[in-house]
Amino acid sequence: MKLTSKLLTSLALFTLLPTAAHAASGVYVVSAGDTLSKIAREHQTTVSQLMQINQLQSDQLSIGQTLSLPDGSLSTSGDSDAPHDVVTAPSDFAQEEPAELTAGEKARVTVDVLNVRKKASTDAKVLGKLKFGDVVEVVQTGSEWTKIEFEDDEAYVFTSYLSPKLTPDVTFSGDVDSASLKHLETIFEPLLKTPYVLGGTTPDGFDCSGFTSYVFNRLGVTLPRTSEEQFRGGTSIPLDQAQPGDLLFYDALGKGRVSHVAIYLGNGTIVHANGDDVRYGKVEYMHKLYPFYGVKRYIDLQ
Repeated sequence: MKLTSKLLTSLALFTLLPTAAHAASGVYVVSAGDTLSKIAREHQTTVSQLMQINQLQSDQLSIGQTLSLPDGSLSTSGDSDAPHDVVTAPSDFAQEEPAELTAGEKARVTVDVLNVRKKASTDAKVLGKLKFGDVVEVVQTGSEWTKIEFEDDEAYVFTSYLSPKLTPDVTFSGDVDSASLKHLETIFEPLLKTPYVLGGTTPDGFDCSGFTSYVFNRLGVTLPRTSEEQFRGGTSIPLDQAQPGDLLFYDALGKGRVSHVAIYLGNGTIVHANGDDVRYGKVEYMHKLYPFYGVKRYIDLQ
């Protein structure tokens, strides 16, 4: 009798405990090519959070596996109650007025993740998502919706979150030589969308430190090969004093040491080989995902 009573009490207490599924705000179904780090980046969470919530013993995934997403992450349903159909829109990047876009030209996405719709309506089917820094071909402009080319078809996104400028606005404090900054931009811009290749050091494919090494070599500066070695060199700079051309370092693998490097561009913007390809990113977003190790300066654009 006592044993039965204790068992029933334990079961009752167990049912009151929050489960991983209840704690999560959405689910994700694993597809071919997915990794925990990729899912974490896309849903603004961390690998450790995903492993903890889903009680994973390793980072190995199987196609069709269902993962619970933590509160505040992005669901995969394609629907969003956020204003202007944008999944996440920090105020420092969102535009208050529609951008002046021109049909036949290219534009850049200025928010973290933007829904792409089949028709100009938030009730229309979501065809996919664009990420910060992605460049699209403008087909037709409108005050609220813009028609774009998307995967060899036409689709719609909110005009407010496209910019006619293909590079982020670079604003910073301090005296930085504009000619040197422009030279930096002309080096990395042609490399955008270059695929990520582990150990890659050429425009055929880069890893994070291969990309920074290639860019800095074009600037006449030889960097050590790996991100960990690059972090050991240079001059340490406080984050609030970072200027374009500085390197920012993170622990992207969760192993307690530097494993990722990015080039700072000013205005909270970076460019890096992020695990998928070479693209723009944001310091704010990176700090949510990975432990930050610091800023190093190898060049001084003053």
